[in-house]
Amino acid sequence: MLMDLFKWLVSYGAAFIVPLFALILGGLFGAPFKRSFAGALKMGVGFTALGVLIGTIFSALEPAARELANKFGVNFTILDLGWPTQSGIVFAIPWCMAGIALMILCNALLVTIGLTKTLNVDFNNHWIFIFYMGATYYLSKNWLLTIAVGIAFWFISLKMADWVYPYIQPYYNMPTDGLTVTHAYSILWAPIGFLLDQLWDRVPVVKDINWNAQDIQRKFGFFGESIFIGWVIGFIVGCVAFMTMPPSLEQLGKALSLGFTVALFMYLIPRAAELVVAGMAPLSEAIRKFLRKRMPGRECYVGLDAAILVGAPEHVVIGLLTTPIAFLIAFVLPGNQVLPMGDVAGLFIFICTFLTNTNRGNIFRGLLNATLLLIPVSFLIGAQMAPANVAMATATHFAVTGAKGMLFTSLCVGTTPVGFALFKIAMFIGVTHKLLDLFIGLAILTAFFIVWYLMRNRPSEYVTELLHEGKE
Repeated sequence: MLMDLFKWLVSYGAAFIVPLFALILGGLFGAPFKRSFAGALKMGVGFTALGVLIGTIFSALEPAARELANKFGVNFTILDLGWPTQSGIVFAIPWCMAGIALMILCNALLVTIGLTKTLNVDFNNHWIFIFYMGATYYLSKNWLLTIAVGIAFWFISLKMADWVYPYIQPYYNMPTDGLTVTHAYSILWAPIGFLLDQLWDRVPVVKDINWNAQDIQRKFGFFGESIFIGWVIGFIVGCVAFMTMPPSLEQLGKALSLGFTVALFMYLIPRAAELVVAGMAPLSEAIRKFLRKRMPGRECYVGLDAAILVGAPEHVVIGLLTTPIAFLIAFVLPGNQVLPMGDVAGLFIFICTFLTNTNRGNIFRGLLNATLLLIPVSFLIGAQMAPANVAMATATHFAVTGAKGMLFTSLCVGTTPVGFALFKIAMFIGVTHKLLDLFIGLAILTAFFIVWYLMRNRPSEYVTELLHEGKE
C-alpha cells in the first residue's frame, strides 16, 4: 500500500510531490499552516507553469528537430527518450521509493550531526541516484555495489550543494535566504565552470568577449529584451529546419510560429521560476528558526531543483541556443549514435546553469562550455548507459514506446559524469573485470576531485567579487 501511494504521488511529478513534501516539512518544523499552504500553492503553480512551458517548447521544437535530422541524413541507433521516460523507468523499480525515503531520512540525520548543511527537499530528482543504483543492480545483481554507488553519488551531491551555496544568493539576489541547489545534473559542473572561467581569462580574443544579458538589453533596448531575442532565435531555427528554396508561405508561417512560441517561452519562464522561489520561503524560514532554537550556531540550507535559477535571462538564452547546437554536435561528433529527441529541447537550460553563473553570466562562455564539453559528454555517457536502460526497462516490465527495437537512453543521464564513474568502477568489480572500466571510472573521479580542490576557495572569493561589483 505504501509503495502504491508513493508511486501515485510521484506519477504527478514535481508540481505535486515537491509542494506536498514542503507542506509536510513546514508542519514538522513549525511553520504557520496558512503561510505553508500559500507557499506550497505558489510552488505547485510555478512547477506546473515550468512543465507547461517546457512541454510547449518541446512540442514546438520537435518537428524542427526531425526536419534537421532528415536534412543532415545521419544514421542513429540509440534514441534519446528524455528524462520523463527515464525517470518513469526508475520509479518502476520495486525498491525505488524505499530508497528515496531512506535517503531523505539519512539526509536529515546528516544535517543534525553536522556532516552536511543541506536538506534536500527536491524529492522528485532523487531518481538520478536510484538510476545508477538500478543500473548497477540489474547488471551485477550485487546489493553491496548497488548501495555503495548510490550512497557515494548522493553524498557527493549533498556536499556540492553545501559548496555552491555561498554565491547563489548574491548572484541571483534571491528574496529568500538559505536556498541552495541539489540538482545533481547541474551542481557537479560548478568546479569545472570555475576552472574554465579562469582558463578563458588567459585565451586571447575569448577573454575579451562578454555577452551579458543586462548589457545587451541596455545597449539595444527592446531589441535586447528576452522576448525579441527569443523570437529571433526561434525564427532562425525555423527557417533552417523548414524552409527550402524558394520558400513557400506555409514554410514561412511555420518559422514565424516557432519564433512566437520561443518568445513566449523566454518571456514567461522567469515568472514561473519566481513562483517556485517565493513558495519555498515559509519552509526555508521555518527550518532555519527551528535549528537556531534547538542547535544554536548550526547552519542549514534547503536544497531545491535548478528550476529556482533558470529564470535569469542568461540561462533562458543559453537554454534555447543549446537546442540547435546539440543537434549540430549530434551530427558531427565522431562515433555518436544518439539521436537527440526527448531532452534536447528543454534539458540544457537546467544543466548549463553552473557552467554560466560561474563566469558572471557571460553567455558566450556559457555556450562555449556547453558546446565544447557538456553536450559532447552527455552524448558519450548517454550512449554508454543505453544497455543499462534496456536492462532496467526489461526487468521492471516498463513499456518503452517509440524505441522500435532500438537502444534508448536520455541525455539527462549523460550529464552526470560522477555517477557514471562510480557505475564504471562497480562494473569492473562486479561484472566485466575490465581494466578499461576501472581506468575510466578512476580517471573521471580523480579529475573531478582535482578540479574541485583547485577551485575549493573559489565560491567565497566569488562572493567578495560579486559584492564589490554590486557596490560599483
